[in-house]
Amino acid sequence: MSRIPQPAAEQRVQSALVRFRQLYGAGLVRVLRAPARLNILGEHVDYVSYLPTASLPFGSHEHAMLMLWRARDDGQVRGASINAAFAPFAFALQDGAQKGRNWEEWLTAQPPPAAHWSNYVKGACFFAQWQQSNELTRGFDFLVDSTIPPRGGSSSSSALTVLAGAALRHANQIAFDHAALAQASARAEWYCGTRGGALDHTAICLAERGQAVLLDHATGGTALVPLPSEGYRWVTCFSHEADKGNGVMLAYNERAAVARLLIPALLAEQPSLDALPPAITLAELARRQPQAFAECERLFPALVRERRDMPLKLFDRARHHQGEARRVRAAVGLLRATDLMPDATMRRLGALLNATHESLRDLYEVSTSEVESLRNVLLTDPQMYGARLMGGGFGGVVLALTAEENVAALIERVQHDWYAPRGRDGVGEGSIMVSTPGAGLKELQ
Repeated sequence: MSRIPQPAAEQRVQSALVRFRQLYGAGLVRVLRAPARLNILGEHVDYVSYLPTASLPFGSHEHAMLMLWRARDDGQVRGASINAAFAPFAFALQDGAQKGRNWEEWLTAQPPPAAHWSNYVKGACFFAQWQQSNELTRGFDFLVDSTIPPRGGSSSSSALTVLAGAALRHANQIAFDHAALAQASARAEWYCGTRGGALDHTAICLAERGQAVLLDHATGGTALVPLPSEGYRWVTCFSHEADKGNGVMLAYNERAAVARLLIPALLAEQPSLDALPPAITLAELARRQPQAFAECERLFPALVRERRDMPLKLFDRARHHQGEARRVRAAVGLLRATDLMPDATMRRLGALLNATHESLRDLYEVSTSEVESLRNVLLTDPQMYGARLMGGGFGGVVLALTAEENVAALIERVQHDWYAPRGRDGVGEGSIMVSTPGAGLKELQ
């Protein structure tokens, strides 16, 4: 067995069409597809501002989110999901009117939204409203059907944000290119509370079959890198839902603030990463670098309010950023080399995956005991090239690289040794995904 069977896209669309028309009535329906995002290397570096960094993600050919949608003329957005765990919702585009403010100022002035899957759609729509000076008049009805595990580290949230932004722009006949949509979607997702970068959205929008996307975070530039698929498979194993509560949101934003503002401010005093102190409090930053503190207060108000006197780690975070930058460069060199046999390339790539995991665990501190136990089971497989935590962390998914011929045995091993003792069926519940590099955002005919 090389892949876990999944309903063909055509079958999923036809089944979802029946449900869409039950919800919203007869008429023309359009369909958008966004792939799961898998990131090979370059984790937690898309928001780094002081160091040239890059990431190397790709889109899954086998796993994606479909959005069936239809424009409406009254400025309402109504959403539903095939997954009954996500209740239907509705809102008006004008709920996000932002007159006289820029996007970040408007976000800061709003109370944090209660956790709900609608926030990703609202963020996409309200950001588009801001871009278009609050002049959008057409909303849309939609239904999503997804084989991307929710809150599982494969960026179902960013896929939803991208799809909603694309549907709204299509509904209002606004021309856009995929690169611009990726950047807009990244800023739109700030509505949900995180302050991340554009890695996920860029991979979802720009992925190509048989390629990884090299994303340069300093310039925003992208390039395609060939990624072998014949003979190799990427297996993602979902451990448990990544916690996106307030404590974890603060922890994520703490790391973003350190990378984006604190380290650059201190490098202005002493331009050497080796001279960085191990940690600093925001109160001390206010004394030493008042402008940087003011910007931190503007972008991360909850962090300043709740962790002003807590030491925020600097040196370990910087070591992770530096290490990831080196590992991405090494991976690109491997994949573009013409003098290496594919197996040698993939084994060296696997070693880089392992090094990234160790850095995320020890220097960035975003792993969990459940993630570690799952990864340990994967690493007992003799044909495992490498495995690492993927995504924002604090739960989620482990990405593993193995030979195609080994996929069935690997799935059996992880089901028997990890899922079954926890009373779970990793295959049946969709927690195990097998992927090859596939195309990005597209409209299905």
